[in-house]
Amino acid sequence: MTLEIIVIVSNTLVVLATFLATLYRIKIEREQVQTVKKEANAKECLESLRKYIKMERTSLICMNREDL
Repeated sequence: MTLEIIVIVSNTLVVLATFLATLYRIKIEREQVQTVKKEANAKECLESLRKYIKMERTSLICMNREDL
């Protein structure tokens, strides 16, 4: 009888540990997805900024010295 209890308790502990590991993995993956989204957004903002800087540089080069 005691061997059966030990097996049941150990199996329960293994299942609980697996469940906790799965929850932690879900948390890590969620954070990873949020990081990827933020990086994509930052990349878009950086590309827009580069575009506007190029446009501004071109307009400054085309201006006369008097206009500056």
